[in-house]
Amino acid sequence: MDLNRRNLIIPVTATRRLQLAGGQPMEQAVPEDYVTAAMVLRAMERCEGRNLEFILKTYLPVVIVPSPDLNRYFLVEQLGLTSETILEMKSPKLEKLQEQVQQAVSSEDLLKCLNGVREEIKRVLDAPSATIVGLFAGLTARGVGRLLDRPSSVIFEEYSVLLTGVINKSEFDKSIKILQDTSVILSSIEEELSKIIENIQPKVEGLVGTQEEQATPVLSRLNLRVEALENQIEVLESERVKISAGSSPDRRVKLDELDMLLAARKTALSRDQKRQADIVSNLADTSQDLLVGQDELAAESKTAFNQIRNQHSALADMLIPVRLAGEDTESSVILLPFFMAGFSKRDQLHIEVYPISHLHSNGERVSRRRDFVDMFESPSRIIDALSSLLEDRASNDVTLRKFIRDSSQDYNLLANEKARELVRSGAEALLGDALVKRPLIQELENLLSAIPETKLRKRKRRLVAHVLTDDSLCNVKFHIHNEAGKPIDGAKLELGALSLKSDSSGVITTQLPRSHYEGTVSASGFIEKSVEFSLSSTDDVVIPIVMVPLSHEEQIILRLDELVDRARRLDMIRERLWTAFESQGSTLLGIPAYRNALIELLSELGYEPEAWIAEAKKKTGMVKRLLKRDDRIDGLRRDILRMAEESKKSGGIMLFAELLVRLDDLGWSTGSDEIEGIIT
Repeated sequence: MDLNRRNLIIPVTATRRLQLAGGQPMEQAVPEDYVTAAMVLRAMERCEGRNLEFILKTYLPVVIVPSPDLNRYFLVEQLGLTSETILEMKSPKLEKLQEQVQQAVSSEDLLKCLNGVREEIKRVLDAPSATIVGLFAGLTARGVGRLLDRPSSVIFEEYSVLLTGVINKSEFDKSIKILQDTSVILSSIEEELSKIIENIQPKVEGLVGTQEEQATPVLSRLNLRVEALENQIEVLESERVKISAGSSPDRRVKLDELDMLLAARKTALSRDQKRQADIVSNLADTSQDLLVGQDELAAESKTAFNQIRNQHSALADMLIPVRLAGEDTESSVILLPFFMAGFSKRDQLHIEVYPISHLHSNGERVSRRRDFVDMFESPSRIIDALSSLLEDRASNDVTLRKFIRDSSQDYNLLANEKARELVRSGAEALLGDALVKRPLIQELENLLSAIPETKLRKRKRRLVAHVLTDDSLCNVKFHIHNEAGKPIDGAKLELGALSLKSDSSGVITTQLPRSHYEGTVSASGFIEKSVEFSLSSTDDVVIPIVMVPLSHEEQIILRLDELVDRARRLDMIRERLWTAFESQGSTLLGIPAYRNALIELLSELGYEPEAWIAEAKKKTGMVKRLLKRDDRIDGLRRDILRMAEESKKSGGIMLFAELLVRLDDLGWSTGSDEIEGIIT
């Protein structure tokens, strides 16, 4: 999903209820470092003999889909955790039928209209089912919709993971079109069908009545003629009997004349009776076809209306009210935060999901038997259910598990530089609130130190600012240079969540909303500088920033500290790997967290990591020999010797001596004879 074309709505990871004096309670955001540290400590508490490999902060995208109802929308998540089945309605051709009904003047025309309407109703009754993957309904939709009332975050963290890509885009777009089309049709089809049926009923009754009125005079005349012909035939037959009984010489002539006249009258009578029967039959058939068609239409429409109402009610249960002033709601996406903790035991990965939370402060504190008090709880059972669905999917879906494993390589909160800072600061805050004990904090620090620190590859940061428009943004250009006016390449500017780097000309160009800003600028070899400025208009602004370089002594101090930190970190890595080796054996080569630690250790010791690991998979004992032998000097020897040379040139011998003492305190053999030879 292309988030750059979407308005992102990111509910904060955790809130707490704040009771204002004399007012209604409100939800207040809990600091992100506080929540993140609590989730890491929760995962540590739930290890239960397993190894904590990674913790990811993930976001589940939920697309806001417009409906025909004002300010009411569908919610469709992108991972396919849920699904709903609806009837796929096709747009009926009722407008044309309505015109035909109004223009119908004969029974044939009206009967054709009746059959046309019944055909459209049949299409409604025979509508196929369509499954909308990811569609929320009922309590789930309303539960997720309530998250829109929470405070929202303004950033999508660079170390977070977006849970998308499982549902094919074309299939998703097709499902959304079916959902929207069906919703539009259901909103009006009952009214349109009712209107056309209401117009047909009087039309049928009127046409039947008109036909009866038109046929009545004809039938009356035919009745009179039939009656007259019957009387005439009776008279002629009586007269023929009399003539036949007589002996008149012209009897035969008279009988022939009577027979001819009688035959003509009978033929006329038969013709009129047939015409009379045809008129009555046609009138009855036409009336019956129209009336029966009308009755069947009424019965079928009643069934169709029930189906339409049921489907409309089902869709209404999937809608939630959304009011986002000043935003393009049709392109908005809610990002629901979840933490995923990965545990390994005997080469098997177990994933737990911790949902968006509410801080419930009940006065509990740590005690003799309790090292950590988890004050965060799920805001509702709906979120619990959604979290369980996500956990089940992560446990059973091979594709998603691979995606999570791959993501843990780059976005592990335990390894990411910025995430570690959050965890450490949050842990100290929890310690200050008596929610965690110092030994557990130390255990957390040991865990972080034993995992190689990673930095993300540069990727575009997506800022979330819903209430802003392009008119409220200001073009800002930063010129970063040293005291001599030389531009500084790669200087890092941090303004809250926004992080930018200067180009080769020392320039950073960005757009910022009108506000007050405080931040820092840092660059290699320069003293970090604080910046503060305000934007009160949308005019273009240029801000020069002068950086002061570090002195030689300050640079040496910085680099010496880095060497000591690296030595300490390598010790922690070796200790962690050895502990894992005792339980996992050489199989730890296949566990991502241990593999990354081993790669860092091998790199520091001067090996080619991938080649070494490939060989270790074929030869037994290589991992054990590497972890048991004390060859740490090889990894740092070149750095120590280089620092000795630089210390000699810059006069930092005392600082370098301090380095040797600190390394010796850590148990490192610093090869003093060789170093003294260089210095002297």
